[in-house]
Amino acid sequence: MADDNISERRRRKGLIARMSGAPRHVSIPVGVGLIVGGTILAPLPIFGVWMVPVGLAILAPHSPRARRLSRRIHRWSLKALRWSIRNGFVRVKTRTRAGDQADSPPSDDV
Repeated sequence: MADDNISERRRRKGLIARMSGAPRHVSIPVGVGLIVGGTILAPLPIFGVWMVPVGLAILAPHSPRARRLSRRIHRWSLKALRWSIRNGFVRVKTRTRAGDQADSPPSDDV
C-alpha cells in the first residue's frame, strides 16, 4: 500500500521536479537543449520563449549561475505581473462560490 502512495506522488510530479533529482549527465544536456532551442525557435508560436525558463529551472540545482539567473527572472516576472495588474493590462478573475449567486440576474423560469 505504501508503494502505491510513493509511485502516485512520483507520477504527479512535473518535468522540472523530476529533472531536479536526475543525474547531472542527464539534466544538463536537457536544460541546455531547452535554452538553445528556445532561443532558436522563439519566433514559432508553440515553441519559443517558454523553453528558456524551463531550461534554467532544470539547470538550477546543478549550477549556481543558473540558480541565480532563475531567481532573478522569477522575481522580475512577478514584478511585471503585479505592475500589469495594477495598471489594468491584466484582469484577475475572482472566483464565486456556488452559494454566492445573489448578484446574478433572476432567471426566467416559468
